[in-house]
Amino acid sequence: MTSVGLQEMISRGRFIFSKAPRRFEVFSLINGKRTGKDIARKVGRSQSSVLQDIQMLRDLGFIVEKEDSDGTIVKKNGSTVFEKTSLVKHVPDSYFKGVADTSVLTKQELSSKKVKSSTSPKIHVPNENEILDVCKHGEDQLHEFKAPGTSTDKIAKEIAAFLHTRHGGLVLYGVEDDGSIVGTDLSRQEFDQRIQNSVRNTISPTPKIEVKERNVLGSTILLIVIPPWNRKPIYQYTKSERYYIRRGTNVFALKPDEMEKIGKGEYVV
Repeated sequence: MTSVGLQEMISRGRFIFSKAPRRFEVFSLINGKRTGKDIARKVGRSQSSVLQDIQMLRDLGFIVEKEDSDGTIVKKNGSTVFEKTSLVKHVPDSYFKGVADTSVLTKQELSSKKVKSSTSPKIHVPNENEILDVCKHGEDQLHEFKAPGTSTDKIAKEIAAFLHTRHGGLVLYGVEDDGSIVGTDLSRQEFDQRIQNSVRNTISPTPKIEVKERNVLGSTILLIVIPPWNRKPIYQYTKSERYYIRRGTNVFALKPDEMEKIGKGEYVV
């Protein structure tokens, strides 16, 4: 099955485990050696209630009865032994646990009073688990997906647009438009060299960006971290000699009134 199917399976698992920690405990104990009776004894629950959880996991495609080389179902003391399906067998259990809301990936102190500050919030670089959630929810104001092979100049234009926003952004290289994780076609070092050269040659003044590497479901993706606008420079994309801003999932040329606001050090987005 493809990585898309695996992502869907992980989302399904998070849903059925979100308010059922005892069910998750049963799932985590299934290892191809234990029976329902073994698990019930280990978790201190009745065998019938554990078997109900096992039946649900089986119906949803998370586990199967273990078979020997002849295709015969393996039993232990008369009870069936279960194992995780090949699709989820090598996925860490932590992937199926809920994660914090990543819709706003910035680190800010919340206050009941409005406090003026000259410093901008820092971009939070998501971990592997959070990236799955980002890919599930799709592109937004903070996240742009780029498939392997996308030209660096095209990515640089996206960066130029992010640079004028309050929270900056992240470009996930190795992710299709629909959120499918396919992986990078370049090493982090090679990609970093190419994108830094492109940014230097197409954006003025040259901004400081970073490239991070993450391994998600066995695929390596690269994250370009674009800092929030500090309300000082105005960045020109020199290939078109225009100034851009990101709104939602789109890149727009700045309008005269927006240029005026940015010229005064005021946020537009």
